[in-house]
Amino acid sequence: MPMLKRIIVCLAACLSWLNVSWADAETLNLGTLNEGIRGQMRVFEPLLSYLEDDLEEYGISEVRLVVHPSTQLMAEAISRREVDIFIDSPLVVAKVAKLSGGTPFMRHWKEGQAGYYSVIFTHTDSGITSLEDLQGKRIALEDFGSSSGFILPVHLLLQAGLSLKKLRAPGAPHTGSEIGYFLTYNDKNTMFAVASRRADAGATNNQKYLDLMEARPDEFRVLAISEQYPRSVLMHRPGISKVLLDELRYSLKSMSKSEEGRTVLNNFQNSAGFDEFAAGSKHTFAPIFQILQDLEDAGFN
Repeated sequence: MPMLKRIIVCLAACLSWLNVSWADAETLNLGTLNEGIRGQMRVFEPLLSYLEDDLEEYGISEVRLVVHPSTQLMAEAISRREVDIFIDSPLVVAKVAKLSGGTPFMRHWKEGQAGYYSVIFTHTDSGITSLEDLQGKRIALEDFGSSSGFILPVHLLLQAGLSLKKLRAPGAPHTGSEIGYFLTYNDKNTMFAVASRRADAGATNNQKYLDLMEARPDEFRVLAISEQYPRSVLMHRPGISKVLLDELRYSLKSMSKSEEGRTVLNNFQNSAGFDEFAAGSKHTFAPIFQILQDLEDAGFN
């Protein structure tokens, strides 16, 4: 081992004795939301292996994936220090951050995209040309935890002064001026619901809508689009070692600069890389936290 490297490793080892968080970080735990761990392991394995190798000299012996099905369970795991880094969409990360005290700190270019937005759309022959026309109609939304498929479109509707009512099923009776919404649990189901007229409108992200337009041109009309937000975000738990966090930042940002790193990125959600928030974390997340507060005030917890 070169002398300089020995000194660096020795320094890191000494720091570990001085900092409890650094000592606890021998295993780095990455968390994400999902119902099953096997599928997520296949997705995350390239990144886990890369980080495990890259951070070894800084005291990390293992990088593990922790999967929970809800924001509440993930926040509890973070509070117990069972998860060090959480990665998900920005609205979901903001929810978990509010519950756990975590801090968003990096942007992930998932599917090659730095940002994305939500699209509320309808069939061209529906007679609906504005959000106001949705009063008394049905809208298909993905699920409560989806940023582009639920949180952002619901916020758009609330901002337009409209109210919503949850339907037990797509065909459940619906009367009155409220917008009846039902959950599809999948983007494809949302688009099918609109295409088959089971729903008068639906919501998805911009890329999925472009794919739909390419497959079925001129069949759908955009009613509203949200502001653009980061495509995917990393959050760290409270009390994490600054030394470890700085090394993780460097490792992630350096991935796109090497052939090995680019291969791993391509195999991990077709990523283009990781970077910092250009406007800073607080400025970037201020409107996101406000959206969550608006939904909470409206009874969407």
